[in-house]
Amino acid sequence: MKKRSLILMLAASLFVTACSKNNDPINDGPDVVVPSNTVEVSGDISANTTWSASKMYLIKGFVYVTNGATLTIEPGTIIKGDKASKGTLVITRGAKINAAGTAAKPIVFTSNVATGGRGAGDWGGLILLGKAPINFANGVNNIEGGLTPTGGGDPVKYIQYGGTDANDNSGTLTYVRVEYAGIPFSPDNEINGITLGGVGAGTTIDYVEVYRSGDDAFEFFGGTVNAKHLLAIGTTDDDFDTDNGYSGNIQFGLAQRAQVVADFSGSNGFESDNDATGSNNQPQTRAVFSNMTIVGPLFAATATAPGGSLSNINANYQHAAQIRRNSSISIANSVFANYFEGIYIDESTVATAGATTKNYTDGNLVFIDNIIYNCNAKGTEVKGNNVTSKAIFEASMRLNNTFDATKTVGDLLTDALKYGTDFKATGNALLGTPNFTAKAGTAAAAGAKFDNAKLKNAFFEVVAYKGAFGTTDWSTGWAKYDPQTLPYTTPGQVL
Repeated sequence: MKKRSLILMLAASLFVTACSKNNDPINDGPDVVVPSNTVEVSGDISANTTWSASKMYLIKGFVYVTNGATLTIEPGTIIKGDKASKGTLVITRGAKINAAGTAAKPIVFTSNVATGGRGAGDWGGLILLGKAPINFANGVNNIEGGLTPTGGGDPVKYIQYGGTDANDNSGTLTYVRVEYAGIPFSPDNEINGITLGGVGAGTTIDYVEVYRSGDDAFEFFGGTVNAKHLLAIGTTDDDFDTDNGYSGNIQFGLAQRAQVVADFSGSNGFESDNDATGSNNQPQTRAVFSNMTIVGPLFAATATAPGGSLSNINANYQHAAQIRRNSSISIANSVFANYFEGIYIDESTVATAGATTKNYTDGNLVFIDNIIYNCNAKGTEVKGNNVTSKAIFEASMRLNNTFDATKTVGDLLTDALKYGTDFKATGNALLGTPNFTAKAGTAAAAGAKFDNAKLKNAFFEVVAYKGAFGTTDWSTGWAKYDPQTLPYTTPGQVL
């Protein structure tokens, strides 16, 4: 095992280092700028450590919190991921992160590229690994994303996740922003904005934003962790991806997509698998989501073109929700709008034919009390793989949810189609700060129900509105919809 201590950079003024060309489709990054009061971090963090808001931190390469240590990050701290070395922070099994920001002083993980040149995938991202159950045959697995044990060390220590402790605690993430992270090394070998592998229910995740991830925003590989108040803005691939037996609860989450930014593999709001083959491995993926808002890339619908114009929109956009491979994910009281395609129960790749449809008809996969507007640009508002399987679930799905291909997100939310400067040059001309609160008197303002057994859980707050926001914007202040304009050159200046 190779250990390296924190190195305080001795530069007396700003200095510039050359960097490779930014691969982001929107921005060509300028040179990287490293302020003088930056602490460079590499290798292992194997003892309890505190990062102070009076400094900034630069993560170089894969940095692992190991040996049961706790990394505490003060409110208002700025942490940058090094682009050249694909800086990535990994909280290994048994270790913890205590990143408890506040609304006035959020903690920011961001790119080390200068203002105006940051892009998706500038750095790796944040990875939490825990000891909660996953559904691989031996109960553990090595996390994907190009990670290798530091210094040739034991993979069990550095990159393994999973176990038997459903209440395992990997720490706290509150009032945290993760910006410009996410690297897709190859298909199914990716670092997401935030990756959670076997993370347990003892972990606290609340008020967290992932902005412009180069792969998924949030991906849950098994585990039992619960979360509230999640934002996924301008993601490249999927916004909320659940796999390998994830069985936590999530409430109040929002995704907003931009017209041109999508992944070659096909981008969805939700994507959910039991595992890669759709096996019956236990625990089954059975996460429960309530009060989610998924805003797709379409701008408008008209009487003659209900789906809206598809010009200038990345053809790799797919579904508001793709539920496949024997998943039993459940979604309620949520809003899906402005996507090419709506809700897809996908039987194309499963070990047992019809398994995902059977999860729906058996009541294990619940999809109720949701609003699906303007998700029929390809004539697939409700989608199945064949006439037989689709007929089984479509009538029930339409009965228990509200579908309207002629209405858009603008019929529900105050001002959802506003975008930051990252997207202005790409067809998203509506520059400004979005407002995702529900319009009074609309279908989103009332009608939420919590009487299904899956929602009778003390975790879920009983609210009247559908979607992530009622009349109060809980993202105000701490979240940012245009961080490209923030300099991040002074410690503590995160807003």
